Amino acid sequence: MVSLLGNTFDPNTEIPDLSGKVYIVTGRSAGIGFGIVAHLLQHNPEKIYLLSNKEEHAEEAQQELAKKWGDASKVEWRQCNLESLKQTDETARNLANELTRLDGLVCNAGLGVGVYNESEDKLDTHMQINVFAQAHFILTLLPVLRKTKDSRIVSQSSDLHRAAPASTKFESIDEMNQDICPMYLYNRTKLAQILFSSELLKRIKAGQFGAVTETEALPWINCMHPGGIKTDQQFQAEEAYGSLGKIGSRLVRPFLADPVDQGCRAALFATTSPDIVTEQVQGAYIVPESKPTDPSNQTKDEILSANLWRLTKEILESKIGNLGYTM
Repeated sequence: MVSLLGNTFDPNTEIPDLSGKVYIVTGRSAGIGFGIVAHLLQHNPEKIYLLSNKEEHAEEAQQELAKKWGDASKVEWRQCNLESLKQTDETARNLANELTRLDGLVCNAGLGVGVYNESEDKLDTHMQINVFAQAHFILTLLPVLRKTKDSRIVSQSSDLHRAAPASTKFESIDEMNQDICPMYLYNRTKLAQILFSSELLKRIKAGQFGAVTETEALPWINCMHPGGIKTDQQFQAEEAYGSLGKIGSRLVRPFLADPVDQGCRAALFATTSPDIVTEQVQGAYIVPESKPTDPSNQTKDEILSANLWRLTKEILESKIGNLGYTM
């Protein structure tokens, strides 16, 4: 067993055999998302569903997967435009109806440090993509996850959650739709992901989604920080901050880690490692090298987590209608 106090988890050698297991990974089919799918495929799963908005990117990813990582026919692309809650709902419900088991849901999709925009649902795109849409995905697939022994719900947060605005309350759509600057827009979502995960865990334990039993189990729910990784998010920062962003990106990118070799390790540890079960890693914030670490004090604010839950409920019910579950 690898001690969590000094874990240097290597996904090439330490992911166990995944025969019979089914996974869903949200996010672009490049960068960290590609790395997660590639390493899962390397260890013989039954199926991986890759969710992204553009099919051509997924086709390119499958070609790369077939060259080195395994049987790419096990990877199935499904369109999921997280900027549309109704389209997200359609994809989530289709998968929930099709799947008889789901061993891991990896919420990797995310909009980085970028300019303020609103989605077709008239919501800040950062909060919609990074938080509200993926929250709906989690809750829609929760019954399948609970029927699968030792399933995992994994959310890709960031240490930038520590720099979320101190004024954050998660009280209203108007609050979310304020242009508070690109960095704060992103950081706030990373805080929200941790708050949502902890609130979800608390509510499942309390029986809100039915009694926790051997056949209706509690998934292992964790968030993580991938580390300083070279991804397209640096280019989003260039757009947001202009010349200053370009200078910063060019200075920083040479020192950032490769997304496939390093950037997906914490997520893969949370998704596949037997140590999650044996060492009871539940409701944790995992950082490289795969060590549970204390997140910020804001993530422990029960008023904030309750507010976020209520706001998520309000938004999903108003934009989607009948959710298929009760929040």
